[in-house]
Amino acid sequence: MRPHYETQEDLSQEQQIARVFEDLWDCEFIKLNPIKYKIDYLIKHQDRYAWAEIKRANINYGQYVFMISYKKIEAAKLLSETSGCDFFLIFRCNDCICYHKWDFNKQYKFEFSGRTMTTRDNQDIEPIFRIPPNECNIIGEKK
Repeated sequence: MRPHYETQEDLSQEQQIARVFEDLWDCEFIKLNPIKYKIDYLIKHQDRYAWAEIKRANINYGQYVFMISYKKIEAAKLLSETSGCDFFLIFRCNDCICYHKWDFNKQYKFEFSGRTMTTRDNQDIEPIFRIPPNECNIIGEKK
């Protein structure tokens, strides 16, 4: 069984990021069970919903192309198609927060890579998709 790497500090930072979007979008971020759903949040705005995954990227915006696990997108696609709700990737960089609305009809760059600089175990290298920073919307101003 793979160790669980997400710490209480990680969850706390994730909640802080969710609160930024709750204020900005006048919505509620509902934390989901990670084993059951594989995606971090369900976003509720009145009677409308969306899905969201929050990633902490220990980089400055534009320093590298963002990545997301194939398995996360596979889960997001199923949830999105079944519910008819959008899926958002939210990235917290060192100097800003940005988001990307996933387009399941688009061909994203696909490769076998992952967490190559600070690899924790052999499962950190896996099939991933890449998202260029210029395809993301920055919240507020960069620091």
